[in-house]
Formats: sequence, C-alpha cells, structure tokens
Amino acid sequence: MSDSDEDLGSLIFGWVGTAIALFFYITPVVPFLKLIKGEITWKESPGILLICSFLNCILWSDYGLLGDKFSVYFANGLGGTITLIFIVIFLIHLANRNIFYSLLYNIVLLAGVIEIYFLCYYKIDPEITGIAANVFNVLMYAAPGEKMYTVCKTGNYELIPIWSTIGAIACSTSWMLYGFYQGDILLVIPNALGDISALVQIFVYFYIKGKTIRNNNENENGIES
Repeated sequence: MSDSDEDLGSLIFGWVGTAIALFFYITPVVPFLKLIKGEITWKESPGILLICSFLNCILWSDYGLLGDKFSVYFANGLGGTITLIFIVIFLIHLANRNIFYSLLYNIVLLAGVIEIYFLCYYKIDPEITGIAANVFNVLMYAAPGEKMYTVCKTGNYELIPIWSTIGAIACSTSWMLYGFYQGDILLVIPNALGDISALVQIFVYFYIKGKTIRNNNENENGIES
C-alpha cells in the first residue's frame, strides 16, 4: 500500500506514532543535561541506547523509503537526526575523559554505519532491510536494560532512564498498532518485543525504588529509636 493510497486510519496511526516517537527521541535531554553539569558520569549516560537508536533509525528510515511508508521514513529520519546530535555531544564529552572508550564507541558506531550502508544500498530489498531493522529495534528498546543487573545489585534505580523507558512504551505501542493496521508483521514484532522489554525495566525500576525507600525508612526509624 503506497502512502498516497493510505486511508485516514493509517495516516492517523502514522502521525500519532511520529509525534510519540519524537517524544521518545528527545527524552535523553534529561540525562544529557546532568552529564554536562557533571551530576552523572558517562557510564551512567545512555551511550549504548543512543548508538542502537541511531542505527535503528537509519534502517527503519530506509525501510520506510523503500516500502513507500512516508510516516515510517519521516519519523525515523527525524529521530536519527536528533539522536546523532546527542551522540556527538556524548562522544565529545567522553573523549575528554576516557580515550579508550571514546575510540571503542566510535569504532562500534562507524562499523554499524558501514554495515548498514552496504545492506541498504547494495542489497536494496525492503524485507532484508526490515529484518535487519528488527534486530536494532529490539536492541534499542532493550539497551536501557544493560544496567538492570547493576540496579538490582546496588539498589540505584536511577540508572534506569525511566522517562526514556516510558517513552519507549508509548513509541513501540503506537508503531505496533500502526503495523497491525497496515498488516506489516515487520513493524508488529519488534515493537511488541519493545513493549515487553520496557515493561520489565519499569517493573524493576519501581520495585527497586520501593524497596530502597522502605529500607531507608526502616534505617531512619531504627536510628531514631
């Protein structure tokens, strides 16, 4: 179905998804302001999430372009641009503090871009691009989960970027509904998995937060008594 032939329902789902996706892509501004102010370290910033998001956007933008799905192309093109700005800020900040990890992040990012370039422009097939995009889509939504082990171990629930995770649920749900409406299984599967991943992260966040607050209250009551 070409974008020009889309009915009103498809257009509504597409533009709602685009608006929510924009919210998701700008949520890293909160931890980045903290990073710039020195309130958190680069290890606590969503570096992996940004790289996965950027590579994901490139693939989905290409998929939308090849499949004549303007909403998918526009949302991910805009998201990729915003994310790239965050990545540049992150890499500049990181280069001033840890050369090794700065080089590592640059190599991973460059390798991903080169691989996607060859995939998109030498094997021009929407299905192949869509399958590859699925992989990065799941990685993008699961990326904040890399810190869940540390959160469970240390009780520092703030390591999970809660607003990005909430934004991920809104974003993945809207695009999953768009995929259902379009009958596009390549859009449904990764966004359904994104919902599951984000819900697990939110559960861990509030569980550890509640546990930490209870422990702090018990310690305070113990000291007072």
